[in-house]
Amino acid sequence: MKNENTVPAVDKALSVIEYMCSAERPVTQAEICRAVEVTTTTGYRIVQSLMKHNWIRKNRGNTYSLSLGMLALLLKSRNGGVCFDSAQPVLEELARRTKLACKLSIRQWEEQVSVLRAESPEPFSVSGKNGSRFPVIEGSVGAALLLEEPEESIRRLAADCRVEIPEKNDPELILRRIAGIRKDGYIFNRGNNRWRVDAMSVPVFDSRKEVAAALTLIGIHDDFTDGNMRCLAETLAEAASKIETLI
Repeated sequence: MKNENTVPAVDKALSVIEYMCSAERPVTQAEICRAVEVTTTTGYRIVQSLMKHNWIRKNRGNTYSLSLGMLALLLKSRNGGVCFDSAQPVLEELARRTKLACKLSIRQWEEQVSVLRAESPEPFSVSGKNGSRFPVIEGSVGAALLLEEPEESIRRLAADCRVEIPEKNDPELILRRIAGIRKDGYIFNRGNNRWRVDAMSVPVFDSRKEVAAALTLIGIHDDFTDGNMRCLAETLAEAASKIETLI
């Protein structure tokens, strides 16, 4: 039954956001209109309104992607108003120095969300996209984000996780990674994830000395060696410290 207490224009705008969140690539305005079943004129107006508020952005080739305006609201809802936009140059410098892709992730309740990233300058590297969501308990990012979480809460998060990942069935994985961060200042995950990629993460603290985010280097087996591990960890920690001065 139709709900007469809703605003159709708002419903359509939210449908556009949901569609773009599920898209595997930037989309055209025509694709948006077809997906949410609106006319070209209505689709244009919705797109322009969302661009005005920086919820989506226009790319080269007349395609559209989600933008940081929406992520800024997400950050404020979970992290006391902390906004990470100013950290983008730090990530770009980190990628340049390490020649690896890097990302900044936050915790959103029971999920981790990638909010900023910089790609490797190399012609081939591991990639991803902003706005990607994973269980908060997963991987090196999860360990960094849950550094200050009580053990009982971590075990409950694992039990309630809806995704079949190693950490769900073995919470000790998370606890050992957290112990590794407390000991060494970082945690390295050698391909123990769904994508078989290597990742090194450190926590990023806010002005209250609470974990606000996780900063991560991402690569493949040959990117992390016995010879460069310490240098990468130090460079990653240095970048995290720079971000902490900006947030």
